[in-house]
Amino acid sequence: MKYNKLGLFLLVAALGTNLLGCENQFFHSGQSTNKETAKVKEIIANKENLQRIDKQKKLERLRKNEALLQKKIEDYLVSNNNSGSVFVEQNNQILFNEGVGYANVEKKILNEPATTYPIASITKIFVATSIMKLQEQQKLTIQDPISKYIPNFPNGDKIKLYNFLTHTSGIQRPHWHKGDTTPISLVREIEKMPLKFQPGEKWDYLDANYMVLGYVIEKITGGSLHDFIKKNIIDKVPLNETGFITSEHPVPYTSVGYLTKNNKIEPTKYLNTYALFGCGDIYATASDLSQFDQALMNGKLVSKESLNQMLTPSTKSTYGLGLYNRGNFVFSVGVLGGWYTMHAYYNDKTSIVILLNDRSKGTHNIENITADIYHMVKDTMNPVEPSPNS
Repeated sequence: MKYNKLGLFLLVAALGTNLLGCENQFFHSGQSTNKETAKVKEIIANKENLQRIDKQKKLERLRKNEALLQKKIEDYLVSNNNSGSVFVEQNNQILFNEGVGYANVEKKILNEPATTYPIASITKIFVATSIMKLQEQQKLTIQDPISKYIPNFPNGDKIKLYNFLTHTSGIQRPHWHKGDTTPISLVREIEKMPLKFQPGEKWDYLDANYMVLGYVIEKITGGSLHDFIKKNIIDKVPLNETGFITSEHPVPYTSVGYLTKNNKIEPTKYLNTYALFGCGDIYATASDLSQFDQALMNGKLVSKESLNQMLTPSTKSTYGLGLYNRGNFVFSVGVLGGWYTMHAYYNDKTSIVILLNDRSKGTHNIENITADIYHMVKDTMNPVEPSPNS
């Protein structure tokens, strides 16, 4: 194909114009992309900055609420003349861990977070947990009759381990004899007593039920109850400030219990360790008891199935296996000499432990104290946010 000079010139000019247009279009497109990218980056940066600011505000509000809650609880405990240690935890966050009053009035030693107390009947939940561990190990079932382990037990074919766990056995409180020191002597005294009612007929809270269970644990394992609890609970959690009250070490705890006798406040001087077997011979700090609750409720100590059995009350009370179930929380209470103790675990994962060592000042029931503190936690840490239109 041939072109004259003018035609060739026009063809070259047209091609150049088209190429220049494409180039301009290309660079215009690139500039637009860069601007859009920069805009997106700016939006993301602003969003992240707002999130940081929001997170910082929430953290500041949380710290402010924590300080307010601590002041509320301190003022409440002091105004009610309570003496002891209190631990509060929610969703693995410690909200309060302090002592109030004196652990030893005579020596002017203050109660502190590390002060230890006899936990009295809260010991029962440790024993109930041990029974459930043995059931998981297929060494017993809670539906076994007590006659399987103690052949001569009165009406033993009808009384199940479950009845002892739920205080529906019908047994009577044994007579204490000076010099008795072994679990089998307790069992023999219980064997002598006729039943008060048929198994499962009524609820009758009785320490002797858990004394029998403690003996069953020893008979099955071939070792001591304390050794089993230490290996399977205390060491497993672990509970570093928890131990046992024994005849060899009758005062391993660091608080003195006080009671009013003849209008005088007197210290508790003696605990019958023999009478506490399986039902009241553990001491602990408030924080240790909370850690126990967390471990139990979160599957570290027993299976979900075992826990469900423990939390299910009998038809005769709100008491399950070793603790009460009130629907939105579970708990148990201990009373021993001058000590008054309670641990509670709520459905919103709030754990409250109150260990008091002066019952002479107890103007409030410990269940009321626990409820009051729980409401402080809810109102302070989880306040109702105002609506945008208010």
